[in-house]
This record gives sequence, structure tokens and C-alpha cells, in this order.
Amino acid sequence: MQTEDLVRARIRDVLAVPGINGLVAAYFSHDGPFAGTSFDLVGENPRDVLTLDDLLATTLLDISWRPLAIRTLLAKGDHVSAALAAIRVDLDLWNADHHDLQPVVVLHRWLDDLPGVGPVIASKFLARKRPRLVPVHDGIVLRVLGAPKEQLWVTLATALKESALRDEIEGLRPAGVDSPSLLRLLDVAIWTRHSRSRNARDARRVVGVPEPGEPSPGKSPRRMSATPGTAG
Repeated sequence: MQTEDLVRARIRDVLAVPGINGLVAAYFSHDGPFAGTSFDLVGENPRDVLTLDDLLATTLLDISWRPLAIRTLLAKGDHVSAALAAIRVDLDLWNADHHDLQPVVVLHRWLDDLPGVGPVIASKFLARKRPRLVPVHDGIVLRVLGAPKEQLWVTLATALKESALRDEIEGLRPAGVDSPSLLRLLDVAIWTRHSRSRNARDARRVVGVPEPGEPSPGKSPRRMSATPGTAG
């Protein structure tokens, strides 16, 4: 089985969890403890300009910027703008090719190299600026999907070429919640299902979703699809 097929299977494992729609809805609740739509909507978000609002938005996803990184970003604003201008804003990840993704890789590497930034914070910044093209990839997403970090974007792009799978993910969207991209919906579903944070555990308890590894009431345990080199 190819890696993209395994990623599809693992996404469907998440989508099949009873109550997953309720977890996603809880994440986007206006009075909940999560970032919700604020990650997308807080402040100003011009397509090719780094703003202080972008830095604020990313902190809502439980990260922090070191002072030197902030000073570097602000001093190199023209460089960031030029790099963003090279990245398409009207393209979904599953329709992107190598040429489309190359400028994303270039900016991601530049951000990754800033003091105290790294690949996760870099991906969260890019997901704020190009939500249709760049997925958030933290340790939870990488572990659940089982895709190699260096190949996540390409593997996920291939997996999401299946329109039926995209429809299933889109079916998670709560009524009246328009701003999050499909990639963001998928990220939220994975995170709320598998995060060990107190807020995620509380949400699972309130919605009635069993903890990962526990069977649903009245159902036998379901094994997550195995990936070579990872636990089954």
C-alpha cells in the first residue's frame, strides 16, 4: 500500500470516530477555550504582508515567538512580502504541483531557520497566510497521519485528490463556520481527537468521545491503519 493510501485510511479513522463532528463544533464555538475562527479572522491579514496580527494569530495555536525572531521578521518584512507574493493564494493543496509548492518550501525553510522558530511555527504562520495550500503540521498530525515530515505536503496533496474524502472532511464544518479551510478542518479534527491537552480532554468528555485507544461504548476497539516504521 502506498503512503498516500495509508494517509487516506488514517484520515478516515479520525472521521469515523463517533462524535467527531461535535468535537470540531466545540473547537469553533465562540465561547470555547480554543482558537476557533480567530486564527483565520483576528486582525488584518493582507495576502502578501506580514503583520503583527499574524504573529498574534499564530500564538493562539499554543506557540510563542522569541524576541529575536520577531525583530528579524519585522526587519525583513520586504523579504517576507516578496516570498509570499511568489506563493499562489487561489490554489488548493490537492491541485498544487512541485512548481506551486517550491516557493512555499523556500519560505518555510527560511522561517524554520529563524531563532526559536522551527518547522511547526513556520507551518502555522504559512497556514495563516495561505490556508488553502499549507497544512499545520505539528507532532500530533505527523504521528496520526504517519507521513514522513519531509513528504507531508506532497503525500497529503495526493491523498486529498480523492473528492469523496474531501467531501467527508467538509462534512465536519459546523453550521455558520465559513472561514476555516478544508485543511484547517482536518487539522482540528485530528488535534481535538488526539491531543492530550486539558482542553481537548475536557471537550472529548463533554461531547462523549472516548479517549484515543478506548473503544466506543458498545463497539469493539478499532485499530488504526499501520504504517511501516510506526506503531500499529
